[in-house]
Amino acid sequence: MLKKGVLVTLIFLILSACSSNSSALETDNLIVEKDDININYEAVEKDIAAEAVPFKIKYPTYIPFDSEEAKVVITAWEKDKEKVVASLTYASTEEDAKWKKDSFVQPVIPHVRYTIANFDRYFSRYANKSEYREIEISNNTKGLIQYILESNGAALHWFHEGKEYNIVLRNFNNDKEKLKKELIKIADSI
Repeated sequence: MLKKGVLVTLIFLILSACSSNSSALETDNLIVEKDDININYEAVEKDIAAEAVPFKIKYPTYIPFDSEEAKVVITAWEKDKEKVVASLTYASTEEDAKWKKDSFVQPVIPHVRYTIANFDRYFSRYANKSEYREIEISNNTKGLIQYILESNGAALHWFHEGKEYNIVLRNFNNDKEKLKKELIKIADSI
């Protein structure tokens, strides 16, 4: 009977140790890039990010242009390792052909910035601002869209299952309907 009690206690301790770390950022494989209000870590490969962050990151499978493989930038929000932000920038590789050697004037590069946080970082504040419009993304998920026409772009924000998602598409198009359609398509691919 004593052996059973010791075994049960040992299993409980092991399970507790494993689960206690699952809600906090694991920084063993991360290098601090900037330690200010937030702690920003150097960009890492997706597999390292998966081991470090305390939530599953789902990545978009659709980007509206050919893009380079993105690395993940991880941030401990307000230095709190339980409030974690992960972001990636998918930059277009299609513009490379338009670059002019030895020229100061180059074409702007379309890009998508995708951010996910395991807390309500800005979403609640955005909901009350007039420049954001509510739209339906899919499966009754509501999002907030903001058009950033001075940079031929738009931003889509939503909160789902305890996570805040943000997609910003820039230097792409100044047609609001096309921007909205592309942002929803990216969001649906996550």
